[in-house]
Amino acid sequence: MSAGYTDTPHNMEEIAPYVIVEKKDIAAEILERKTCYFYDTCSFRRYSNLNREEAEYFLKYVKAQDGILVLNRCILMELASHSGVLNPEYVRYIKYSRELGIPILVLYEEDLFSVMDLVFSTNAAINTYLCWAVRSIRGPVSTITETLEQNARLYDEVIRGKNLDHRDMYQRFFQAVRQKKEAGDHLGEELLAICLHILSYLPGEEDGKFNIITDDKGAAGKIDQLFKKTARQYKGKRVGIFSTPKIVQILHREKILENREHMKAILSTGTEGNLAVLGARIFDVRSQKISIDAEQLTDLILEPNGIQIIF
Repeated sequence: MSAGYTDTPHNMEEIAPYVIVEKKDIAAEILERKTCYFYDTCSFRRYSNLNREEAEYFLKYVKAQDGILVLNRCILMELASHSGVLNPEYVRYIKYSRELGIPILVLYEEDLFSVMDLVFSTNAAINTYLCWAVRSIRGPVSTITETLEQNARLYDEVIRGKNLDHRDMYQRFFQAVRQKKEAGDHLGEELLAICLHILSYLPGEEDGKFNIITDDKGAAGKIDQLFKKTARQYKGKRVGIFSTPKIVQILHREKILENREHMKAILSTGTEGNLAVLGARIFDVRSQKISIDAEQLTDLILEPNGIQIIF
């Protein structure tokens, strides 16, 4: 792990009263809640910089959906990078969420084994889902690929599918790749994709229970491709991928967010220049990339049939 990264921020005690970290409690929340929203690093930073009134629009929507928010450990590492400390605005946003009654899970990725263990009868079945996800997400040059190439045992298990009856495969895999975390890599989004891929196989859940909030088009594309590359007979439930513009449109259609200035403020926070959205305007035949400023996009969202935002 490069200098400046830690999976437990030095000021963890500041968020400890507001988050859930125990494995059994995390498993219960994931299984019992109607929706789960996983934050990517860039979007968590963006939402944390909103003032409380603006932040509460999305949080109220999550609460109405019987939802929870999830920060996995690699995302927490990125949020506390360099100093090893979570910024005050991150702590404040986590506190807001909890005060509104929304649980926030701080999830070690390996603890997903405990979730899957409640519904699957064999270690081999649970480990197989990890193998499928890793094989599909790893690229020729990535932190995951480097980790596996340097660990013969993990490579044999995860890539070749050997000895799948071990209970500690999740722990050894996720801990090993987090130890290789480097500045500028894509490990956060890759581990998010793996976690969502695994959870999509939980039986009895509906499409759209598990969601990622990201404004990183590269991360969204990587996660989308992971699910598209999965053979049809092995596909799990559909996972939602939401950008901030898409969420703003949803909030407006749900009549949660109708204030024009607040809409524009949410869209413009954490961005410079034009916003790049994927969508279709009223006379467009198909979806396309649209470059537009926050004020113009706000007007299109407010206009009936003005735009349909895909991402």
